[in-house]
Amino acid sequence: MSGTTAKYIRLSAEDNDLGESGKTESNSVTNQRNLLEAFIRRTPELADSNVIEFCDDGWSGKNFERPGFQAMIAQVRAGKIQCIVVKDLSRFGRDYLTVGNYISSVFPFLGVRFIAVNDGFDSIRPADIDSLETSFKALIYDLYSRDLSRKVRSAKKFRAQRGDFMSSFAPYGYVKDPSNKNRLVIDPEAAETVRRIFLLTASGQKKEQLARQLNAEDVPTPMLHKRAAGCPRIKWNNLFDENFWTGSLIYGILRDERYTGRVVYGKHTRDRIGHAHVVRVDREDWIVVENTHEGIVTREEFDRAQAAIRAAEHGAVRNQNHPLQKKIRCGACGYAMSRVQGPAPYFVCRTPRMNAAYTCRDRIPEADILETVTEGLHVQALMAVELSRLWEEQHQERKKDSSAVKKNLAGLRETHQRLSQQVSGLYESFALGEISKTEYLAAKASAAKQRDDTAARISELEAALENMGTDGSLRNGFVSVFGKYLEVGEMTDEIAADVLKEVRIHPGGRIETVWNYRDELEKLMLDLQGDHQDGA
Repeated sequence: MSGTTAKYIRLSAEDNDLGESGKTESNSVTNQRNLLEAFIRRTPELADSNVIEFCDDGWSGKNFERPGFQAMIAQVRAGKIQCIVVKDLSRFGRDYLTVGNYISSVFPFLGVRFIAVNDGFDSIRPADIDSLETSFKALIYDLYSRDLSRKVRSAKKFRAQRGDFMSSFAPYGYVKDPSNKNRLVIDPEAAETVRRIFLLTASGQKKEQLARQLNAEDVPTPMLHKRAAGCPRIKWNNLFDENFWTGSLIYGILRDERYTGRVVYGKHTRDRIGHAHVVRVDREDWIVVENTHEGIVTREEFDRAQAAIRAAEHGAVRNQNHPLQKKIRCGACGYAMSRVQGPAPYFVCRTPRMNAAYTCRDRIPEADILETVTEGLHVQALMAVELSRLWEEQHQERKKDSSAVKKNLAGLRETHQRLSQQVSGLYESFALGEISKTEYLAAKASAAKQRDDTAARISELEAALENMGTDGSLRNGFVSVFGKYLEVGEMTDEIAADVLKEVRIHPGGRIETVWNYRDELEKLMLDLQGDHQDGA
């Protein structure tokens, strides 16, 4: 076959934990990649295909919201992938029902071949798809994942209770002991900055003042310090690579009890196995072990800093909940703006107070933002109503049957695959001297255009299916949400949470509103565009 073959690779935290315990078979990213590449090379119908890779490193097989997986499925639905190859079914996923649905329903409908190398599974053999052996393996992987997660949690809890440091990376001010990675030792340069932060806070210095002072002195932030020391960490909770000290960064250090020489574990937990969403755990259920490593500050110094924080918070006017809570961002530096209460509340960007290199807009009245957002909501609501009316008109003119659309879609996918094969075959004919270069280029351009036109039509029909309910009515998040706010005169907490992603305040006072349901709006527009072309 020609077309595109996707290698899918997944490694979870549980795999790493088992590797430390002496697991014999390695599931490392490198080993999975080598195995899949070797398989593709020795499989004639795959060897000449365009091979792309999707990888999720550190993601559970129970969670199908993995970024690499979602990116791959998006290309599958767009007809851009004809074959998926994984090491085994467990790398694809560990949820019995979801894996079974993809294998027996989704991929056959989309015309995608699925291969699990070590399990000897190949969907090109119809008997493999619904075989008892395949179903049994998927179920075993599911049960194994659940049992494995429980065992890993239990093992981590036991290690935490004996005082082991459990995080992947040491907190700023520490490094892992080279002779015992579960123990922390002081990083002298960073520890001096940490100690300074605690002492200056206890003496009455505010977080923003501290941040500005550290930035003025070019003291490296925790991220920059760790990177300079060779830390392999990739994901950081920062907006920019060249970040700077902020009040929230200072606050995070001041609240970290590990600087007193204790291990704290279990402050958050995942509410469901395999899912990334975490919930807070009550303090009495934390695991706290004293004197596990040398403290950077004493308990008395830590408590004095906490007292100073409480005094500063007590003296400040507390922000009450408001519709734009945590949704206003500075368009220049990207950080959240703070709301200042009073007779005429306003939002202010505090970044210039902490870093003199930034000249963000100082402040903007809350009333101006609310007026702009409310007017924008009205425009979005009018658009939702009008698009709904257009869809209904076009739908009545050409009654759409979902089964007919699916049949048409399947035919278009076959056409797209055939055209992709034709483009590849033309090069072979040119290389063998069967056609001239001029003939090759002309034929290739024609076939490629037909292929791209077919892909565009596939996207339009997919959008049409997603917008159509089982009863043939319009089903679109943008229309259903924004359409109900046509008569709204005031922004409320509930409405803002429903429709508003964020508001960016740019220099000069320009207000940019970022709405929710943008993807749904694009699908509806694509659907209407396809209907318009059908009727042209």
